[in-house]
Parts: sequence; C-alpha cells; structure tokens
Amino acid sequence: MKINEVEELLNTPRANIRYYEKEGFINVSRKENGYRNYTEEDIARLKKIIIFRKLGIGGKQ
Repeated sequence: MKINEVEELLNTPRANIRYYEKEGFINVSRKENGYRNYTEEDIARLKKIIIFRKLGIGGKQ
C-alpha cells in the first residue's frame, strides 16, 4: 500500500507516518521504483501508535 493510501485509511498526515518511520517505530520496505510499500503489519502497528498517542501513552512528557 502506498503512503497516500495509508494516510487516507488512518486519517493521519503523511508527515506523522514518515516521522514514525524515521524514529524506527515501523520499518517500511520499498518497491523497485523506490516507493514505500506499507504492509498489513505496518498498518496494524501504525494504528496502535495512533491509539497510544491519543491516550497519552508514551512520547515525551
């Protein structure tokens, strides 16, 4: 799944998704053309991160 599809599915800005990738919360594979390819596992992990953030769990205090 491409980042724009993930963005729409999770209603989360692209910048947040890339931030989570940069911080090592998800490890996204890339296709031959260099595009990120988000798996169902990546989506599930992002959903958990989003829920935790909304609950105030984790992150800097």
